[in-house]
Amino acid sequence: MVLEFLFEYSSSSLVYDKVLSNVLEASDLEGRLVKTDTEIRLYVESEDSDELEQFANDLSVELPHSIFLRNTEVNVVEAMPDNDFILPQIDKPAISFCPSCLSKVLDESSENYYNPFCECDVCGYEADGKGGNYKSLFEQIANTINSGDVVMVNTFYGEYYLGKLDAKCNDISFDVLSYDLATISKYTNVTKNETIALGAIEKPLISLKTNLKFKMDFEGVEEELLRFKLADDFILHLTMIELHKLGINCVYITKDKMVHDSELLIADFKETMEPIECVVSERNIVILKGDKGLPKFELTNEAVIPYIGTFNSVIKEHDFSEKTVVGLNISKDYHNNILVYGKKFGLIEYLSFKSEYSSVAEIFKAILDTNETGKKLLTNYRNEYPELYEKVSLITFDEKELNIYKLWGIISIVLGYSNSNDIYSSANKLENNAKSFVGTKGPRIDYKLQNINSKVYLDPLMVIRTAMTFKLAGVDSLCLSYGVVESFVEFLSGQLDEIKQNMNNDVVVATGSLLGNKHLFSKLDKEVSVNHELYFNKELPVDGINIRYGGNELLHS
Repeated sequence: MVLEFLFEYSSSSLVYDKVLSNVLEASDLEGRLVKTDTEIRLYVESEDSDELEQFANDLSVELPHSIFLRNTEVNVVEAMPDNDFILPQIDKPAISFCPSCLSKVLDESSENYYNPFCECDVCGYEADGKGGNYKSLFEQIANTINSGDVVMVNTFYGEYYLGKLDAKCNDISFDVLSYDLATISKYTNVTKNETIALGAIEKPLISLKTNLKFKMDFEGVEEELLRFKLADDFILHLTMIELHKLGINCVYITKDKMVHDSELLIADFKETMEPIECVVSERNIVILKGDKGLPKFELTNEAVIPYIGTFNSVIKEHDFSEKTVVGLNISKDYHNNILVYGKKFGLIEYLSFKSEYSSVAEIFKAILDTNETGKKLLTNYRNEYPELYEKVSLITFDEKELNIYKLWGIISIVLGYSNSNDIYSSANKLENNAKSFVGTKGPRIDYKLQNINSKVYLDPLMVIRTAMTFKLAGVDSLCLSYGVVESFVEFLSGQLDEIKQNMNNDVVVATGSLLGNKHLFSKLDKEVSVNHELYFNKELPVDGINIRYGGNELLHS
């Protein structure tokens, strides 16, 4: 009998490849590994069904979950394939501990018991330090944190500070390090798919909304939207185990310099790496930022137009150069647009989300000059909110181009949601309002198009006007903010459907840091996938080094 284990796995890091090879080598069964860009197939053969069952059990224990794993299947097939996959000799990525190493570190009979330097050919980091049993030291550090003190810790990938979640957190930029997934579920609105991703070997950060229980247990902490993670090296993991014994199941972790009482410096890390942050929908996971645990990519040193680089990065990762591709670029920092690429006609900017305003006063004047409806709207707004009107009318923008995120910043300022004059921080306020909304539907905001010099642009005034109308109608700030985000996705979905009718494109790709908005990403993924094959970056962050990886080949093609 031949069993085929199929793994839809899209990473080039060889983590799964090595684990599968190791388990196969440790068994007495004849087997073979076959690999493509998106799949790994492991074949094992035996006349004894009990041997095959034991192999499957051993494999389930040794194989970690991964954010790059999409699906698994086990099938009975007629025969072994003729071809075989040979593992290339490449450096392993710096990645969290695997199940095999974890079992050794927690086994009292093992020589690696409480040895944070335990690693294998699958997992671990390059770091200098002396191996050994450090249990007493981790107990000491846990007691120090339990007493309310701050501890500076050298992890295997950088310097951090740990402490109890309390009012100190309000003065620093921090994440929440949790003992286990049950603790995260207890304190947040985490979904099933997010829980699975948090437990993956890549140990990503995921932004979550805290609940009432969190507020009650950590009443000094003001922030409600926080990034959570599990320990991603043995130094943090063993610290959390000892804290758990003291009744502490989550602490803050920060890179902000803090006055501290103790230090845990047993590791001398070779390289500072940023943990990855992900956003999760029902269908997909994308990497927003970070580099820890990811393979290295060859990057161009040439000057690259950001939206072309990000667009081409997805095409290169998925090998779409022969297809007709529609690209949606929705970065917080760069130009936003919809592109269309085909080998026959090259690259076209189909739709730009660019707008240019230098002040709120200029926007108000444009609304006033639009028509009688616009004049009436502005009059009602000024009469209803005279202080807000006078305040925001003085605000100017030092921005040459307004993209969607900056437009949301202006809306946040005009609606009085932000106390800041800064567009980015104001946009962040509106975005957090939308993330905090727990309903299912917001008001419909009008995203309309306009033609300027034979080019198609988004009409920013209509978006602002509609939002002002709903504020005057008394719509709750969280609901209205959600409506701004939700309606944008619905607008995009409609535009992509129209493009497909006209261009008959093969696939749609989406890039940009706005995908980090959980509501936007989930809704975009769900709605667009109905009529299109939707793709994102595979192993690259959706806004960052993917720009340089994508290069500017399409621009010159």
